[in-house]
Amino acid sequence: MVHISPDTVERFKQIFKREYGVEYSDSEAWEATHNLLGAFNILLKEDKKQHPENYKKKIYSDDGGGVIIQTKSDKIISE
Repeated sequence: MVHISPDTVERFKQIFKREYGVEYSDSEAWEATHNLLGAFNILLKEDKKQHPENYKKKIYSDDGGGVIIQTKSDKIISE
């Protein structure tokens, strides 16, 4: 299970209040946040099964001597 910080739960509460007019208690927001992340985790696992080529890591070196690890999905998201 993913750890969700209290700040993340608070931001979730603020977003839902602002966007949908829904006020969650801390426990409701924590549960909703975990449920949402769980749903995205399922979708991500299925996408990885169906499109493994999007998750192959490529390693690059940058000009400063550092290393950059990028997946195809990183590139897709940033475009």
